[in-house]
Amino acid sequence: MKTFLHTKTICIAICLTISFIWAQGQTAQGVGYGQTKDAAIEQAKRDAVEVGLGAFISSETVVTATSLSDNIYSKAQGFIKTFKIVSESQGPDGLWEISINAEVTQMLDQVMQDEAALQTLLNAMNRPRIIFMIREENLIDNTPTDFAETKLLSMFYEKGFDVVDRQLVAALKGQPDYESALAGNVSAAATIATQLGAEVIVIGMAKISSGGKVYNMYSGQADINGKIVRADTGEILAVVPNAHGKKPHISVSTAGVNATNDAAGKLGKEIIRQLIQKWSTQQSNFIKVYIVLNNADFMSYMTFESFLNAQTVSGIRNAYAKSLNESVAEFEVEFEGKAQALAMGLSRTSPDGLDFKVTGLSGNRITVEIIQ
Repeated sequence: MKTFLHTKTICIAICLTISFIWAQGQTAQGVGYGQTKDAAIEQAKRDAVEVGLGAFISSETVVTATSLSDNIYSKAQGFIKTFKIVSESQGPDGLWEISINAEVTQMLDQVMQDEAALQTLLNAMNRPRIIFMIREENLIDNTPTDFAETKLLSMFYEKGFDVVDRQLVAALKGQPDYESALAGNVSAAATIATQLGAEVIVIGMAKISSGGKVYNMYSGQADINGKIVRADTGEILAVVPNAHGKKPHISVSTAGVNATNDAAGKLGKEIIRQLIQKWSTQQSNFIKVYIVLNNADFMSYMTFESFLNAQTVSGIRNAYAKSLNESVAEFEVEFEGKAQALAMGLSRTSPDGLDFKVTGLSGNRITVEIIQ
């Protein structure tokens, strides 16, 4: 038992030491290969994360009396803060080889506070454009307001996100999809985002009310919920069930405004935190890409799934056949890299007996057409 406790204590101490080191950040080298320069860079970044976070602690202590086995595995999630290309070359086969030096950290808070790290992440995700659609119910003034949306737009803009001008969104008022999106319909919201050339949309509901008067001050109350969705795939990227704000003021209207800004600030911070965590995980591992295959029948549907899972295209981890309806097939692919790299790989190869061509690329959605 003493041996077990002693070994476990040492392992815990090592884990704490590693955590402290990673809190400071670390430089790691990564090497990547790809059919394009961007694809090679993305692979190099994943390699740098693996190298930097390659701490694998495995101890096995056998206690004779109980045959107890203790395995401790420590691997943290890594984030690329900054990187610099050290060398690059393109071989006669067209394949790129890229070496980078990257600063890696495991601390999510550091990425949220570090502007350069966040911009690196946004660039890695192709700088998705974001629109906001928040339905606001102001029970204090009983008039339409947009305090929460204004606060969120300002927050994301200051953080360096590419946001769509609210006036462009407002121009769509009156359209059925607009009202459905405000009501929380994800499909309608995706349609609105696509119309405006945005990849990501934030939809939510804000409710502003008064908590009454205490002495000479009014208590403003605000509750906001929101979710952020990819327009091209319908994937929900972040969900915040409720963000509450509470602020006092001598003016009941101003108290409501201040409470709304407080709640919207909490909502925005949590959404950004979830986005950073999700996108950093994808950068270090894989993204989900949706492929739409036109002119498909059942046999081509099955053949195409087998082709994807054969991993003929470098970077494919897994592929899943999702549906076949009226000659349109859909597949979900887990891919190590960007959607552009997958589209490039698909355009350069095809399975025996099935000819197709890539006809469209939007965000993480690829359109492919079978050639008859």
